[in-house]
Amino acid sequence: MGCFTDQRGLELTSESILAVEAFDRTIEHFLGLKADTGECLKSVFEADNEMPMAHCLKGYFMKLLCSAPFEAKAREASTAANAFSAKYSVTEREQAHIDALAVWTRGDLTGARDRWESILINYPLDVLALRLGHFIHFYLGDAAGLRDSIARVYPCWGKDIPGYGFVTGYYAFGHEECGTYDRAEALGRIAVEINPADIWSTHAVAHVMEMNGRHEEGIAWLEAHSSNWDDCNNFAYHAWWHLALFHLERGQTERVLELYDTRIRAEETDDYLDMSNAISLLWRLEEGGVDVGMRWEELGEKAEQKMNDRIFAFHDAHYLMAMSYGGKASEADGMLQAIGEGGAPGIEGAVYEALGYPLCSAIKAYAVGDYDAAVDSLYPVRRELFRIGGSHAQRDLFARLMVSAGLKAGRFALVRALVAERLGQNPASAWSWSRLRDAFVGLDDRNAAEHADDRYRQLLET
Repeated sequence: MGCFTDQRGLELTSESILAVEAFDRTIEHFLGLKADTGECLKSVFEADNEMPMAHCLKGYFMKLLCSAPFEAKAREASTAANAFSAKYSVTEREQAHIDALAVWTRGDLTGARDRWESILINYPLDVLALRLGHFIHFYLGDAAGLRDSIARVYPCWGKDIPGYGFVTGYYAFGHEECGTYDRAEALGRIAVEINPADIWSTHAVAHVMEMNGRHEEGIAWLEAHSSNWDDCNNFAYHAWWHLALFHLERGQTERVLELYDTRIRAEETDDYLDMSNAISLLWRLEEGGVDVGMRWEELGEKAEQKMNDRIFAFHDAHYLMAMSYGGKASEADGMLQAIGEGGAPGIEGAVYEALGYPLCSAIKAYAVGDYDAAVDSLYPVRRELFRIGGSHAQRDLFARLMVSAGLKAGRFALVRALVAERLGQNPASAWSWSRLRDAFVGLDDRNAAEHADDRYRQLLET
């Protein structure tokens, strides 16, 4: 085994420069969310099937799929990476990666995160550690971590370093989740200018527009860049989901259903992100009075196969919602009971106990029409829900559920307060103004209801 350097000057243990070049290509396609990333990794093994970091990367990819059937494959890759790291003299940085994979396969999210962050202190150009840390910060609900992990290394990056645009896009997303929208948009636009096919950075800018209520701009932005997504992986479906949210806010539900059928759910996969996109969109449509037909059924079937995964509470909340609406009510009850009994490893177990169970209880209660119970389950934990992970835009599903449950339960004063809070953050949300109108109607405040209704209609027309 020799020691070569990758395109950012980091040492890699391998018997072949061809394997290192293929590894570089795999990382580049991974960052770009390309559909052929797996094929690129295969080419690494073809050049060197004992390369320790190739096995480590395979394990990382298995973990990123967030699905129980791939957990065993991740552990197998971890075992192989450790075997070859013992057989050959790997670098300290490579061993830290292999150790990070090992603790991740045991469910220790913070342990994996800490190892990646330690790598970045001494190797700030290790974009693999950077991207994986970004993923874990996201699912730990650590918005500041999303931003600051990039901030700590960003001065070491420059336009001449491969991957600079992607890193700038991660920095943009971190700023967006922290609410520094101007900075986020500026960074995101820089990243997209560097690489128009960078779908992650494109979506980071769309997040800003969502949070600012700039729906027409969001539609134009995503449509202008959608031709660049043809060779992307399923993350393209998530970008289309963002486009659907903009149209939904404009009341253009026929276009939303068209996007659902032709883009968002064009391929009926069981991928956690694909399913979350579809489930959350269907619920929003139904809450707005749209008939979604039989679309819930296939989601319920697929969610049933994942009901025991217990990887992230964010995913399980969506799966339980799909079963509750997709003809799997008894299975949803069983899943809720299992979540209440615990069993998830590490820090995620605490998240399930403190937040996952009350959230899933609220979802189930809403689905069966027990709206008071839905509010009572969700309201006490609403300030902590960020800990289940996901973005502000994704978690807004649960905030909307609480508002809708409050209206259906006749708790109009509470809804008035909750929606006023929302409008303080995003005064251009037509949905929020319509629900504020409904709350004022329930409180028999006609003048306030008329004002809210006027604002709602103005937003739909602009």
